[in-house]
Amino acid sequence: MDPVLVSFIVYTTAIVALGTYSARFAQRSASDFFLAGRGLGAWVAGLSSSASAESGWVTLGLVGMAYKVGAGALWIVVGTFAAFVFNWFVLAWRLRSESEKHDALTLPDVLAAPFRGPVAVLIRCVGVLIILSMLTAYVAAQLNAAGKTFAGTFGWNYPIGVLLGAGIVLLYTVTGGFRAIAWTDVVQAIIMILTMILLPAILISKVGGPVEFWEKLGAQPDGASLTDPFGGKSGFALIGFLALWLGIPLGNPGQPHVLVRLMAVKDRRAIKRGGMISSAWVLILFTGAVLLGMAARVYFGHLDDPEQILPIIARDPSIVPGFIGGMIIAAILAAICSTADSQLLVAASSVSHDLLVRVFKMNASLTTKMIIDRAAVVLIGTIATAIALVEVRSVFSFVLDYGWAGLGAGFGPALILRLCWRRTTGWGVLAGMIVGVATAVIWKQFPDLQAQVYNLVPAFALSMLTIIAVSLGGQRGSTKRLPND
Repeated sequence: MDPVLVSFIVYTTAIVALGTYSARFAQRSASDFFLAGRGLGAWVAGLSSSASAESGWVTLGLVGMAYKVGAGALWIVVGTFAAFVFNWFVLAWRLRSESEKHDALTLPDVLAAPFRGPVAVLIRCVGVLIILSMLTAYVAAQLNAAGKTFAGTFGWNYPIGVLLGAGIVLLYTVTGGFRAIAWTDVVQAIIMILTMILLPAILISKVGGPVEFWEKLGAQPDGASLTDPFGGKSGFALIGFLALWLGIPLGNPGQPHVLVRLMAVKDRRAIKRGGMISSAWVLILFTGAVLLGMAARVYFGHLDDPEQILPIIARDPSIVPGFIGGMIIAAILAAICSTADSQLLVAASSVSHDLLVRVFKMNASLTTKMIIDRAAVVLIGTIATAIALVEVRSVFSFVLDYGWAGLGAGFGPALILRLCWRRTTGWGVLAGMIVGVATAVIWKQFPDLQAQVYNLVPAFALSMLTIIAVSLGGQRGSTKRLPND
């Protein structure tokens, strides 16, 4: 039997078993299903947060982009590391405290909690719309990555790969909830980082070592730009180049599936340790992904689809033995699952908690709520699967242009100011959310603008300015914070 397939099956079975086993420790409450009772320790929180942030766009998309642009992609390492430090050491404790204080289980919950009147309802409703639209598309991109991976590795039809990826994620997410996701994320984070440490080292050694690798990279047809950290750009082209790679990390403070980990950490000490673990993990992972893409450029030469680098390596016995190839495919699936499961749960919580409980004041039994929670996971997963089945596209661009940018601009500035600036008003938060998402979507429709500046950058800036302007210029009235806040 194919050793790559055997290794992959063993890994997948173990992950599903771990996820379903975690259901034994679940308590019958929404807080447990969505936040694991706010009891995550440093290692679980740190690794789970990191793994959920870095999806198939890292193992497939970023590796493929580094293959194309070379050393310039290393800028994303700098920016993402800084973003992780900001999330953990500036936002995390504030977010954890506010979520517990207001018994908030979701990001819209946190944003709306201190405000009263219609604006609080509108913040929740707009937040739910952003989450459902952007996260459903984001999950579809993860399943798209699964389909491409299975097609490139095992020669399966693309739809079969999509359906298999969806089935694996849905199985343990529905049964175990947030605890299952957090536990499996730890294993997946370890698999991902080992892969991104070992494979670049293997390929670089096969082309003659670090010095030989760098010389051969520079000898490529466009080698001057591949070895230039500025990508051979200057003037306005350089500004646009840096705006992309340094602008991508701006989305980190607005990703609900990442921020929910910060809400679930058990105490301040765990946040400090978790922040160090998470930041170190992402520094190593991103550096490895970029080096792997550049090393593959030298080792393989021309590739029609650079996003298939990892599946190609997994199938090449001259590079790795079969059982290691299976673990490489497992690493790709780990990146996909660790993000898709979190996104499904966050999207489901926005429906069952923010809409039904907070907005419509549904007074149902605990059993009914648990059924609704799980039904929402299945429904959103089914919609995302349907989207992935009808379209195959670049994982990197699909995620960054819509899912990442829309969430980052829609929630990031609102959350930062809500937690760090006490003069923020409800109408300011609401206006900023709408302006951020609208700018990200509209900017993308103009290819010339998008080619010059990544849409998240102007969307984030305009959202931030809108919140400040509306908060300073508007009436407090119904937007003021609740007493004792």
